[in-house]
Amino acid sequence: MDNLNVGHPFRKALFLLLIAGAFYFFLDRELLPLIGKAYKPLFRGVSSLISPPIHLAIWGGAFLIARIKQSRWTLPLFEIITAQCLSVAFARLFKIIIGRARPEFFLKTGAYGFYGFKWSGHYHSFPSGHTLMAFTLATSLSLIFPRFRFLFYPLAALFSLSRIFLFKHYFSDVIGTAAIGIVLASTVHIMTRRTIYETV
Repeated sequence: MDNLNVGHPFRKALFLLLIAGAFYFFLDRELLPLIGKAYKPLFRGVSSLISPPIHLAIWGGAFLIARIKQSRWTLPLFEIITAQCLSVAFARLFKIIIGRARPEFFLKTGAYGFYGFKWSGHYHSFPSGHTLMAFTLATSLSLIFPRFRFLFYPLAALFSLSRIFLFKHYFSDVIGTAAIGIVLASTVHIMTRRTIYETV
């Protein structure tokens, strides 16, 4: 669990940001008509599995239990819940600052792009809070259990796609937010482990 070799996650994040840029300029609007409106209850159910409040409660509770019991899982759970809290704060703040119009709002009004400092939820497309939660968790778990990273990232991507099919986010939102989640969780991992090593 003391894996500090996180260069690979940062390179992955940069690659995802480049892809997100390509989707923003060339594919986001073009792909919207191809997204069906059927199965919305299914996608809502999938989306609820990466709901930020639910994960904060689950991982926060697990951390408190581990801390009280002085379990060896205290540090990994601390990393997870710290990354989750940062992801929620980041998403809340930057949704307002960036002000990107949501796909469903684009379909109604034609508004596309970034408008900046908007309080209305119609302009909170980027970053995706659900996607940020999914990818900070996937990255934290991948750094703690590197042998299973092949499972964590595909699941995060699969669940995050539900936000696109609900017309809450564009492909570029999900891809770009995934990159941010990777960077956030990797940074928490580095800072936590280095602090531990320096105090030993």
